[in-house]
Amino acid sequence: MRPEPLISIVIPAWNGARFLHSATECVAAQQHANLEVLLIDDGSTDGLSMALQECPAFVRYFRQERKGPAAARNRGIQESNGNLIGFLDIDDLWTGIHLRTLLEALESNPEAGIAQGMMCHFWSTAEGKYRRTEPYRMPYLGSCLLRRSVFTKIGLFDEQMLLGEDHDFFYRCWENDVLKVNVPQLSLLYRRHANTYSSGRNHEAHLLTIKRRIERIRMGVTDPAAPRIFAFQDYIGDREQVSDLSSIEVSECALRSA
Repeated sequence: MRPEPLISIVIPAWNGARFLHSATECVAAQQHANLEVLLIDDGSTDGLSMALQECPAFVRYFRQERKGPAAARNRGIQESNGNLIGFLDIDDLWTGIHLRTLLEALESNPEAGIAQGMMCHFWSTAEGKYRRTEPYRMPYLGSCLLRRSVFTKIGLFDEQMLLGEDHDFFYRCWENDVLKVNVPQLSLLYRRHANTYSSGRNHEAHLLTIKRRIERIRMGVTDPAAPRIFAFQDYIGDREQVSDLSSIEVSECALRSA
């Protein structure tokens, strides 16, 4: 039996100490033995470094002055060793099958650079339960597993963008015909809470992303008339808004095993 490939997990964090245990716990619960986790502390002031005492041994900690999520993710990529890279924001969670299903998708499609699962929003209720939306797909890094070669081809995240850098990255992947495999299983649980970094700023992030695309077109970096392997909507996803009307109540155990 061949050894499992090393997967590098990059966790960018700014003031996420209260979520650290749940994030590393869900990584440890993945059905993959060969992992390294790179926790990039982007100038936290909430004692994140002190919370490391309860972390698994595979967590590698790096601290930098606050530069934003793009710079934190780039630091993680640069410090990582695996040829496969995943991203998990410290306040989000993965289902138990996240890495296994996405790794299988990449192994079955060696020409693909990205495998992406479904995602849903979740939040806590006053009764100590959780509610989650129906699964959907949109350009969110936490629902993906990527080959390192994608960053060699596309480049790193745009550190000048403090919002929308993940959507901009997906735009660039689409413009360069990076093959992406869509996996139908629920993979990422996106936590909604008052302190979410991009909370209420989706429109602003979208405008910044479109601005970057227009700049690339004007500079001749990309040709908007060139045929693409994928239709844009198929690549990016078919929903930008998530309705709470169809949400269901679940226990913490059911949420994690979704």
